[in-house]
Amino acid sequence: MKILFIESENLSILFDFQKNAVSISPARLPPKPRESSGQPENIPMSRCIDDKPRVRWMQPELLQVKGETFVSLRDPAGIQADIMLLSPLAYQLTQLMDGLHSRPQILEQARERWGVRLQAEQLDQLLNSLEERYVLDNATSRGYLRDLACRPAAHAGSAYPADPRELAEFLNQLIGSEAPREKQAGSAYLIPHIDLRRGRESYAQAYRHARSSLEDFDLFVILGITHAYSHNPFVLTRKDFETPLGRVETDQDLVEKLAADLPFDPFLDEFNHLGEHSIEFQLVFLQHLRSRPVKIVPILCGSFQECLETPRWPEEDPRVAAFLERLGEVVPRSRTCWLASVDLAHMGQRFDGPPLSVPALQKIEERDRESIAAAVAGDARGFLATLQADRGQRNYCGTSAIYSLLQVLKPGSGTLLNYQQCNEPGLTSTVTVASVSFP
Repeated sequence: MKILFIESENLSILFDFQKNAVSISPARLPPKPRESSGQPENIPMSRCIDDKPRVRWMQPELLQVKGETFVSLRDPAGIQADIMLLSPLAYQLTQLMDGLHSRPQILEQARERWGVRLQAEQLDQLLNSLEERYVLDNATSRGYLRDLACRPAAHAGSAYPADPRELAEFLNQLIGSEAPREKQAGSAYLIPHIDLRRGRESYAQAYRHARSSLEDFDLFVILGITHAYSHNPFVLTRKDFETPLGRVETDQDLVEKLAADLPFDPFLDEFNHLGEHSIEFQLVFLQHLRSRPVKIVPILCGSFQECLETPRWPEEDPRVAAFLERLGEVVPRSRTCWLASVDLAHMGQRFDGPPLSVPALQKIEERDRESIAAAVAGDARGFLATLQADRGQRNYCGTSAIYSLLQVLKPGSGTLLNYQQCNEPGLTSTVTVASVSFP
Protein backbone atom coordinates (compact mmCIF):
# COMPACT_ATOMS: atom_id res chain seq x y z
CA MET A 1 0.00 0.00 0.00
CA LYS A 2 1.43 3.36 -1.04
CA ILE A 3 0.31 6.41 0.90
CA LEU A 4 0.86 9.99 -0.20
CA PHE A 5 0.46 12.78 2.35
CA ILE A 6 0.03 16.36 1.28
CA GLU A 7 0.02 18.47 4.39
CA SER A 8 -0.16 22.14 5.24
CA GLU A 9 -1.43 24.19 8.16
CA ASN A 10 -5.12 23.39 8.84
CA LEU A 11 -5.40 21.35 5.67
CA SER A 12 -4.28 17.82 4.89
CA ILE A 13 -5.25 15.27 2.31
CA LEU A 14 -4.31 11.62 2.32
CA PHE A 15 -4.59 9.23 -0.59
CA ASP A 16 -4.72 5.50 -0.04
CA PHE A 17 -3.55 3.66 -3.15
CA GLN A 18 -4.93 0.24 -2.29
CA LYS A 19 -6.15 -1.08 -5.62
CA ASN A 20 -9.80 -1.82 -6.27
CA ALA A 21 -9.83 -4.85 -8.56
CA VAL A 22 -13.29 -4.21 -10.00
CA SER A 23 -12.46 -0.68 -11.09
CA ILE A 24 -10.96 0.39 -14.38
CA SER A 25 -7.20 0.12 -14.05
CA PRO A 26 -5.37 3.42 -13.58
CA ALA A 27 -3.05 2.19 -16.33
CA ARG A 28 -5.83 3.30 -18.70
CA LEU A 29 -5.31 6.92 -17.69
CA PRO A 30 -3.56 8.92 -20.41
CA PRO A 31 -0.16 10.29 -19.38
CA LYS A 32 -0.06 13.82 -18.00
CA PRO A 33 2.72 16.34 -18.66
CA ARG A 34 4.98 17.00 -15.71
CA GLU A 35 5.97 20.52 -14.76
CA SER A 36 9.56 19.51 -14.16
CA SER A 37 11.57 16.34 -13.89
CA GLY A 38 13.26 17.32 -10.65
CA GLN A 39 10.25 17.28 -8.34
CA PRO A 40 9.83 14.53 -5.72
CA GLU A 41 7.53 11.70 -6.80
CA ASN A 42 5.15 12.21 -3.89
CA ILE A 43 4.16 15.75 -4.87
CA PRO A 44 1.39 16.17 -7.45
CA MET A 45 2.73 17.96 -10.51
CA SER A 46 -0.45 18.71 -12.45
CA ARG A 47 -1.84 22.21 -12.11
CA CYS A 48 -5.51 23.04 -11.86
CA ILE A 49 -6.23 26.21 -13.83
CA ASP A 50 -9.98 26.32 -13.19
CA ASP A 51 -11.16 29.63 -11.75
CA LYS A 52 -14.45 28.05 -10.59
CA PRO A 53 -13.57 24.40 -9.94
CA ARG A 54 -16.19 21.66 -9.84
CA VAL A 55 -15.68 18.14 -8.50
CA ARG A 56 -17.17 15.06 -10.09
CA TRP A 57 -19.57 13.20 -7.79
CA MET A 58 -17.81 10.71 -5.54
CA GLN A 59 -19.25 8.23 -3.02
CA PRO A 60 -18.27 9.48 0.47
CA GLU A 61 -17.89 7.46 3.66
CA LEU A 62 -16.51 8.39 7.07
CA LEU A 63 -13.53 6.31 8.21
CA GLN A 64 -11.31 6.18 11.27
CA VAL A 65 -7.61 5.75 10.48
CA LYS A 66 -5.20 5.49 13.42
CA GLY A 67 -7.53 7.50 15.60
CA GLU A 68 -8.11 10.23 13.02
CA THR A 69 -11.29 10.86 11.05
CA PHE A 70 -11.15 10.92 7.27
CA VAL A 71 -13.68 10.97 4.46
CA SER A 72 -13.21 8.14 2.01
CA LEU A 73 -14.07 8.95 -1.59
CA ARG A 74 -14.76 6.19 -4.10
CA ASP A 75 -15.11 7.04 -7.77
CA PRO A 76 -18.18 5.21 -9.15
CA ALA A 77 -16.93 5.85 -12.69
CA GLY A 78 -13.74 3.94 -11.91
CA ILE A 79 -11.51 6.57 -13.52
CA GLN A 80 -9.69 6.85 -10.22
CA ALA A 81 -9.39 3.22 -9.19
CA ASP A 82 -7.83 4.04 -5.83
CA ILE A 83 -9.65 4.91 -2.64
CA MET A 84 -9.01 8.52 -1.64
CA LEU A 85 -9.03 9.67 1.96
CA LEU A 86 -9.53 13.35 2.65
CA SER A 87 -9.38 15.25 5.90
CA PRO A 88 -12.79 16.58 6.97
CA LEU A 89 -11.77 20.12 6.05
CA ALA A 90 -10.52 19.07 2.62
CA TYR A 91 -13.80 17.28 2.02
CA GLN A 92 -15.80 20.32 3.14
CA LEU A 93 -13.86 22.42 0.67
CA THR A 94 -14.72 20.03 -2.15
CA GLN A 95 -18.41 20.63 -1.37
CA LEU A 96 -17.85 24.28 -2.31
CA MET A 97 -16.34 23.23 -5.64
CA ASP A 98 -19.61 23.33 -7.55
CA GLY A 99 -18.57 25.33 -10.60
CA LEU A 100 -20.25 28.42 -9.14
CA HIS A 101 -17.74 29.51 -6.46
CA SER A 102 -14.47 31.13 -7.51
CA ARG A 103 -11.27 30.36 -5.62
CA PRO A 104 -11.47 33.58 -3.55
CA GLN A 105 -15.10 32.80 -2.76
CA ILE A 106 -14.18 29.31 -1.58
CA LEU A 107 -11.58 30.78 0.78
CA GLU A 108 -14.11 33.34 2.00
CA GLN A 109 -16.74 30.65 2.60
CA ALA A 110 -14.21 28.57 4.57
CA ARG A 111 -13.57 31.57 6.83
CA GLU A 112 -17.24 32.47 7.28
CA ARG A 113 -18.58 28.92 7.76
CA TRP A 114 -15.80 27.23 9.72
CA GLY A 115 -13.56 30.07 10.92
CA VAL A 116 -10.62 28.68 8.96
CA ARG A 117 -8.24 31.12 7.32
CA LEU A 118 -6.51 29.40 4.44
CA GLN A 119 -3.94 30.80 2.08
CA ALA A 120 -4.57 30.69 -1.65
CA GLU A 121 -1.53 28.42 -1.98
CA GLN A 122 -3.14 25.85 0.32
CA LEU A 123 -6.29 25.72 -1.79
CA ASP A 124 -4.13 25.51 -4.90
CA GLN A 125 -2.34 22.52 -3.40
CA LEU A 126 -5.62 20.70 -2.82
CA LEU A 127 -6.92 21.54 -6.29
CA ASN A 128 -3.70 20.39 -7.95
CA SER A 129 -3.93 17.08 -6.11
CA LEU A 130 -7.54 16.60 -7.21
CA GLU A 131 -6.55 17.54 -10.75
CA GLU A 132 -3.82 14.91 -10.72
CA ARG A 133 -6.40 12.24 -9.93
CA TYR A 134 -9.14 13.28 -12.37
CA VAL A 135 -11.49 14.22 -9.52
CA LEU A 136 -12.41 17.60 -11.01
CA ASP A 137 -14.99 17.89 -13.75
CA ASN A 138 -12.98 19.95 -16.20
CA ALA A 139 -11.07 19.79 -19.47
CA THR A 140 -8.70 17.16 -18.05
CA SER A 141 -11.32 14.61 -17.02
CA ARG A 142 -13.57 15.42 -19.98
CA GLY A 143 -10.56 14.88 -22.21
CA TYR A 144 -10.05 11.47 -20.66
CA LEU A 145 -13.68 10.62 -21.36
CA ARG A 146 -13.48 11.98 -24.90
CA ASP A 147 -10.35 9.94 -25.68
CA LEU A 148 -11.80 6.62 -24.54
CA ALA A 149 -12.28 4.49 -27.64
CA CYS A 150 -15.35 2.96 -26.00
CA ARG A 151 -16.87 2.37 -22.60
CA PRO A 152 -14.76 -0.47 -21.07
CA ALA A 153 -16.26 -3.60 -19.54
CA ALA A 154 -16.24 -2.43 -15.93
CA HIS A 155 -17.57 -5.63 -14.31
CA ALA A 156 -15.97 -8.41 -16.33
CA GLY A 157 -14.02 -10.70 -14.02
CA SER A 158 -16.05 -9.75 -10.97
CA ALA A 159 -19.78 -9.90 -11.72
CA TYR A 160 -19.31 -12.37 -14.57
CA PRO A 161 -16.37 -14.22 -16.21
CA ALA A 162 -13.96 -12.15 -18.27
CA ASP A 163 -12.96 -15.03 -20.51
CA PRO A 164 -15.37 -15.25 -23.49
CA ARG A 165 -15.64 -19.05 -23.37
CA GLU A 166 -16.18 -19.13 -19.64
CA LEU A 167 -18.75 -16.34 -19.98
CA ALA A 168 -20.67 -18.26 -22.67
CA GLU A 169 -20.75 -21.36 -20.47
CA PHE A 170 -21.81 -19.27 -17.48
CA LEU A 171 -24.70 -17.72 -19.41
CA ASN A 172 -25.79 -21.04 -20.89
CA GLN A 173 -25.99 -22.53 -17.40
CA LEU A 174 -27.86 -19.49 -16.08
CA ILE A 175 -30.44 -19.32 -18.86
CA GLY A 176 -30.86 -23.07 -19.29
CA SER A 177 -32.69 -24.76 -22.14
CA GLU A 178 -36.19 -24.89 -20.66
CA ALA A 179 -38.88 -23.71 -23.08
CA PRO A 180 -40.60 -20.42 -22.19
CA ARG A 181 -44.00 -20.62 -20.53
CA GLU A 182 -45.37 -18.04 -22.96
CA LYS A 183 -44.62 -18.79 -26.60
CA GLN A 184 -45.18 -15.27 -27.91
CA ALA A 185 -41.99 -13.29 -27.48
CA GLY A 186 -42.12 -9.64 -26.50
CA SER A 187 -40.82 -6.36 -27.87
CA ALA A 188 -40.34 -4.82 -24.43
CA TYR A 189 -39.15 -6.30 -21.14
CA LEU A 190 -38.54 -5.50 -17.51
CA ILE A 191 -35.41 -7.44 -16.49
CA PRO A 192 -33.38 -7.24 -13.25
CA HIS A 193 -29.93 -5.75 -12.90
CA ILE A 194 -29.15 -7.46 -9.59
CA ASP A 195 -26.12 -9.75 -9.30
CA LEU A 196 -26.56 -12.35 -12.04
CA ARG A 197 -26.44 -15.29 -9.65
CA ARG A 198 -28.88 -13.86 -7.13
CA GLY A 199 -31.42 -12.92 -9.77
CA ARG A 200 -30.80 -16.06 -11.79
CA GLU A 201 -34.39 -17.24 -12.18
CA SER A 202 -35.75 -13.85 -13.24
CA TYR A 203 -32.95 -13.37 -15.76
CA ALA A 204 -33.50 -16.92 -17.06
CA GLN A 205 -37.25 -16.50 -17.49
CA ALA A 206 -36.82 -13.21 -19.34
CA TYR A 207 -34.15 -14.33 -21.76
CA ARG A 208 -35.73 -17.73 -22.41
CA HIS A 209 -38.86 -15.81 -23.36
CA ALA A 210 -37.00 -13.28 -25.51
CA ARG A 211 -34.54 -15.69 -27.12
CA SER A 212 -36.64 -16.66 -30.13
CA SER A 213 -37.19 -13.08 -31.32
CA LEU A 214 -33.93 -11.31 -30.53
CA GLU A 215 -32.66 -11.74 -34.08
CA ASP A 216 -35.67 -9.80 -35.36
CA PHE A 217 -34.61 -6.48 -33.83
CA ASP A 218 -32.25 -3.91 -35.33
CA LEU A 219 -32.11 -1.72 -32.22
CA PHE A 220 -32.29 -2.15 -28.45
CA VAL A 221 -33.23 0.78 -26.24
CA ILE A 222 -31.89 0.03 -22.77
CA LEU A 223 -33.22 2.07 -19.86
CA GLY A 224 -30.78 1.49 -17.03
CA ILE A 225 -30.58 3.06 -13.59
CA THR A 226 -27.75 5.32 -12.55
CA HIS A 227 -26.61 4.25 -9.09
CA ALA A 228 -24.37 7.31 -8.90
CA TYR A 229 -25.82 10.76 -8.29
CA SER A 230 -27.01 12.59 -11.41
CA HIS A 231 -27.89 16.25 -11.74
CA ASN A 232 -30.50 15.54 -14.39
CA PRO A 233 -33.23 12.89 -14.75
CA PHE A 234 -31.60 11.15 -17.74
CA VAL A 235 -27.99 10.56 -18.77
CA LEU A 236 -26.81 9.77 -22.30
CA THR A 237 -23.50 8.66 -23.77
CA ARG A 238 -22.15 8.56 -27.30
CA LYS A 239 -19.69 5.78 -26.44
CA ASP A 240 -19.82 2.26 -27.79
CA PHE A 241 -19.66 -0.45 -25.10
CA GLU A 242 -17.04 -3.15 -24.73
CA THR A 243 -17.64 -6.57 -23.17
CA PRO A 244 -15.65 -9.81 -23.29
CA LEU A 245 -17.92 -10.82 -26.19
CA GLY A 246 -16.91 -7.84 -28.30
CA ARG A 247 -17.99 -4.32 -29.03
CA VAL A 248 -21.59 -3.08 -28.89
CA GLU A 249 -22.37 -0.14 -31.15
CA THR A 250 -24.25 2.84 -29.78
CA ASP A 251 -26.53 4.44 -32.37
CA GLN A 252 -24.88 7.86 -32.22
CA ASP A 253 -27.26 9.45 -34.72
CA LEU A 254 -30.25 8.56 -32.56
CA VAL A 255 -28.44 9.70 -29.42
CA GLU A 256 -27.74 13.07 -31.03
CA LYS A 257 -31.38 13.42 -32.12
CA LEU A 258 -32.51 12.50 -28.64
CA ALA A 259 -30.19 15.07 -27.05
CA ALA A 260 -31.06 17.93 -29.43
CA ASP A 261 -32.77 20.98 -27.90
CA LEU A 262 -33.47 19.37 -24.53
CA PRO A 263 -33.83 21.83 -21.61
CA PHE A 264 -30.84 20.18 -19.89
CA ASP A 265 -27.49 18.67 -20.79
CA PRO A 266 -27.97 14.87 -20.94
CA PHE A 267 -24.18 14.39 -21.12
CA LEU A 268 -23.41 16.32 -17.92
CA ASP A 269 -23.11 13.09 -15.91
CA GLU A 270 -21.83 10.91 -18.73
CA PHE A 271 -19.09 9.72 -16.35
CA ASN A 272 -21.82 7.65 -14.63
CA HIS A 273 -21.96 5.30 -17.61
CA LEU A 274 -18.37 4.15 -17.02
CA GLY A 275 -18.95 2.23 -13.82
CA GLU A 276 -22.67 1.47 -14.08
CA HIS A 277 -23.70 -2.19 -14.33
CA SER A 278 -27.40 -1.92 -15.20
CA ILE A 279 -26.77 -1.57 -18.95
CA GLU A 280 -23.63 -3.71 -19.09
CA PHE A 281 -25.36 -6.79 -17.64
CA GLN A 282 -28.02 -6.78 -20.38
CA LEU A 283 -25.41 -6.44 -23.13
CA VAL A 284 -23.66 -9.72 -22.37
CA PHE A 285 -26.98 -11.58 -22.61
CA LEU A 286 -27.89 -9.91 -25.90
CA GLN A 287 -24.47 -10.59 -27.43
CA HIS A 288 -24.55 -14.18 -26.25
CA LEU A 289 -27.99 -14.93 -27.65
CA ARG A 290 -27.73 -13.14 -30.99
CA SER A 291 -25.75 -14.22 -34.04
CA ARG A 292 -25.38 -10.69 -35.35
CA PRO A 293 -24.10 -7.45 -33.80
CA VAL A 294 -26.14 -5.51 -31.26
CA LYS A 295 -26.92 -1.81 -31.69
CA ILE A 296 -28.20 0.13 -28.69
CA VAL A 297 -29.45 3.43 -27.36
CA PRO A 298 -28.11 3.39 -23.76
CA ILE A 299 -30.00 5.61 -21.31
CA LEU A 300 -29.41 5.92 -17.58
CA CYS A 301 -32.43 7.09 -15.58
CA GLY A 302 -32.05 9.16 -12.43
CA SER A 303 -34.16 9.03 -9.31
CA PHE A 304 -37.88 9.85 -9.19
CA GLN A 305 -37.86 9.58 -5.39
CA GLU A 306 -39.07 13.14 -4.87
CA CYS A 307 -42.18 12.32 -6.93
CA LEU A 308 -42.94 9.56 -4.42
CA GLU A 309 -42.22 11.40 -1.19
CA THR A 310 -44.20 14.46 -2.30
CA PRO A 311 -46.63 12.84 -4.74
CA ARG A 312 -46.66 14.41 -8.18
CA TRP A 313 -46.21 13.25 -11.76
CA PRO A 314 -42.65 13.18 -13.12
CA GLU A 315 -43.70 15.17 -16.22
CA GLU A 316 -44.29 18.17 -13.96
CA ASP A 317 -40.52 18.49 -14.28
CA PRO A 318 -40.11 19.99 -17.79
CA ARG A 319 -36.87 18.05 -18.25
CA VAL A 320 -38.68 14.72 -17.82
CA ALA A 321 -41.57 15.79 -20.04
CA ALA A 322 -39.25 16.94 -22.83
CA PHE A 323 -37.09 13.83 -22.72
CA LEU A 324 -39.95 11.34 -22.75
CA GLU A 325 -41.64 13.19 -25.59
CA ARG A 326 -38.41 13.22 -27.62
CA LEU A 327 -37.75 9.56 -26.86
CA GLY A 328 -41.15 8.64 -28.26
CA GLU A 329 -40.54 10.74 -31.37
CA VAL A 330 -37.03 9.74 -32.46
CA VAL A 331 -36.89 6.00 -31.74
CA PRO A 332 -38.47 3.87 -34.48
CA ARG A 333 -41.19 1.55 -33.22
CA SER A 334 -40.54 -1.06 -35.90
CA ARG A 335 -37.80 -3.64 -35.20
CA THR A 336 -36.89 -2.03 -31.86
CA CYS A 337 -36.79 -3.87 -28.54
CA TRP A 338 -37.05 -1.96 -25.27
CA LEU A 339 -35.42 -3.19 -22.06
CA ALA A 340 -35.87 -1.61 -18.64
CA SER A 341 -33.01 -2.92 -16.49
CA VAL A 342 -34.56 -2.64 -13.03
CA ASP A 343 -34.72 -4.05 -9.53
CA LEU A 344 -37.64 -3.55 -7.16
CA ALA A 345 -37.74 -3.25 -3.34
CA HIS A 346 -34.64 -2.85 -1.18
CA MET A 347 -35.66 -3.56 2.41
CA GLY A 348 -33.98 -4.47 5.70
CA GLN A 349 -30.84 -3.60 7.64
CA ARG A 350 -28.59 -3.14 4.63
CA PHE A 351 -30.92 -0.36 3.50
CA ASP A 352 -31.23 1.38 6.87
CA GLY A 353 -34.39 -0.48 7.87
CA PRO A 354 -35.22 -3.05 10.56
CA PRO A 355 -34.41 -6.75 10.12
CA LEU A 356 -37.07 -8.72 8.28
CA SER A 357 -39.26 -11.70 9.14
CA VAL A 358 -41.40 -14.15 7.19
CA PRO A 359 -44.57 -12.05 7.75
CA ALA A 360 -42.64 -8.91 6.71
CA LEU A 361 -41.50 -10.61 3.49
CA GLN A 362 -45.05 -11.71 2.78
CA LYS A 363 -46.25 -8.12 3.20
CA ILE A 364 -43.50 -6.87 0.87
CA GLU A 365 -44.54 -9.43 -1.75
CA GLU A 366 -48.17 -8.41 -1.44
CA ARG A 367 -47.31 -4.76 -2.03
CA ASP A 368 -44.85 -5.64 -4.79
CA ARG A 369 -47.48 -7.60 -6.65
CA GLU A 370 -49.81 -4.60 -6.54
CA SER A 371 -47.09 -2.49 -8.16
CA ILE A 372 -46.21 -5.19 -10.70
CA ALA A 373 -49.86 -5.69 -11.61
CA ALA A 374 -50.14 -2.01 -12.56
CA ALA A 375 -46.92 -2.24 -14.58
CA VAL A 376 -48.04 -5.43 -16.33
CA ALA A 377 -51.26 -3.64 -17.25
CA GLY A 378 -49.14 -0.97 -18.96
CA ASP A 379 -50.41 1.69 -16.55
CA ALA A 380 -47.49 4.05 -15.86
CA ARG A 381 -49.32 6.33 -13.46
CA GLY A 382 -51.08 3.44 -11.75
CA PHE A 383 -47.67 1.86 -11.15
CA LEU A 384 -46.26 5.09 -9.73
CA ALA A 385 -49.32 5.58 -7.53
CA THR A 386 -48.64 2.27 -5.74
CA LEU A 387 -45.21 3.60 -4.75
CA GLN A 388 -46.54 7.03 -3.84
CA ALA A 389 -48.97 5.31 -1.47
CA ASP A 390 -46.09 4.38 0.85
CA ARG A 391 -43.97 7.44 -0.05
CA GLY A 392 -41.31 5.30 -1.71
CA GLN A 393 -40.46 3.35 1.45
CA ARG A 394 -39.77 0.18 -0.52
CA ASN A 395 -36.78 1.87 -2.16
CA TYR A 396 -37.49 0.67 -5.70
CA CYS A 397 -34.34 0.77 -7.83
CA GLY A 398 -36.18 0.94 -11.11
CA THR A 399 -39.05 3.37 -10.66
CA SER A 400 -37.86 5.89 -13.25
CA ALA A 401 -36.97 3.32 -15.93
CA ILE A 402 -40.25 1.38 -15.52
CA TYR A 403 -42.32 4.56 -15.59
CA SER A 404 -40.46 5.90 -18.63
CA LEU A 405 -40.86 2.69 -20.63
CA LEU A 406 -44.57 2.46 -19.86
CA GLN A 407 -45.25 6.13 -20.48
CA VAL A 408 -43.43 6.22 -23.83
CA LEU A 409 -44.61 2.87 -25.21
CA LYS A 410 -48.07 2.61 -23.63
CA PRO A 411 -47.68 -1.11 -24.36
CA GLY A 412 -50.97 -2.48 -23.11
CA SER A 413 -51.20 -5.68 -21.11
CA GLY A 414 -48.05 -7.74 -20.56
CA THR A 415 -47.10 -10.95 -18.78
CA LEU A 416 -45.37 -11.46 -15.44
CA LEU A 417 -42.69 -14.06 -16.10
CA ASN A 418 -41.16 -14.29 -12.64
CA TYR A 419 -41.09 -12.65 -9.23
CA GLN A 420 -38.54 -13.45 -6.56
CA GLN A 421 -37.12 -12.18 -3.30
CA CYS A 422 -33.34 -12.30 -3.01
CA ASN A 423 -33.02 -12.67 0.75
CA GLU A 424 -29.81 -12.37 2.73
CA PRO A 425 -28.93 -14.93 5.42
CA GLY A 426 -30.96 -14.48 8.57
CA LEU A 427 -33.51 -12.40 6.67
CA THR A 428 -31.54 -9.27 7.52
CA SER A 429 -32.34 -7.72 4.13
CA THR A 430 -33.89 -8.46 0.76
CA VAL A 431 -33.92 -7.19 -2.79
CA THR A 432 -36.97 -8.11 -4.84
CA VAL A 433 -36.88 -8.49 -8.62
CA ALA A 434 -39.19 -9.51 -11.43
CA SER A 435 -39.20 -10.10 -15.16
CA VAL A 436 -42.09 -8.94 -17.34
CA SER A 437 -42.72 -9.11 -21.08
CA PHE A 438 -44.87 -6.88 -23.26
CA PRO A 439 -45.96 -8.18 -26.68
